[in-house]
Amino acid sequence: MLIIKSFVNWTKKLIEAVTDILVPEDIKIQKLLDFPASTMRDLLPKSPVYMKDIFVLFDYQNKIVRLMVKSIKYKNNASLRKRIAIYLYEEILDISSEIALFHGALPLLVPMPMSKKELRNRSFNQCEELCREIIKLGPPADGESIEVSYNTLKKVRETERQTTLSREKRTENVKDSMEATRGQTQGRIVIVIDDVYTTGASFTEARRALLSAGCKRVIGLFIAH
Repeated sequence: MLIIKSFVNWTKKLIEAVTDILVPEDIKIQKLLDFPASTMRDLLPKSPVYMKDIFVLFDYQNKIVRLMVKSIKYKNNASLRKRIAIYLYEEILDISSEIALFHGALPLLVPMPMSKKELRNRSFNQCEELCREIIKLGPPADGESIEVSYNTLKKVRETERQTTLSREKRTENVKDSMEATRGQTQGRIVIVIDDVYTTGASFTEARRALLSAGCKRVIGLFIAH
């Protein structure tokens, strides 16, 4: 009973912290980060996505989750990024344990790329920054280090913003927009790190490019859907 009461109190505090329209967004995020990492993850709504080789942390329909993604994607919030990296790392360990059991080697992390124009406008790639935080968390216990390849997958042409397009146009918009280089990915299982899974068009294009470059399997890991 005490545990249930405590959980209800945590939930109430979380809702109050992030729904008060008078509280600035940066303060809302800080209030969110005041929760212990495990408690924060338990309180946030899980994604309902269940698809082969697609793993998602949280439900994007929730306004708290949307605020988190916005803060990482557009404000480069380092404290929140470190917290989210912990959750992604935990998922990677779960995925890696299954892969290591059947395939031996750990998967290779690859951040979703941005075009040169997008990178100039924003000055950072949030997916690359997440990968940098993930590898700081170290290798699995008694295991080899997790590897990241920042230059394997590239966006080779400019595309329109996906958020402004229909499902059909999103697929056409990103078609043949990415290329992957052979070498580090040859015969490897790859986990693509990205922030939001919407229609899956960008991930499908990334997977196509990586498989064409010799990857054995491509998995997507996202913050939200």
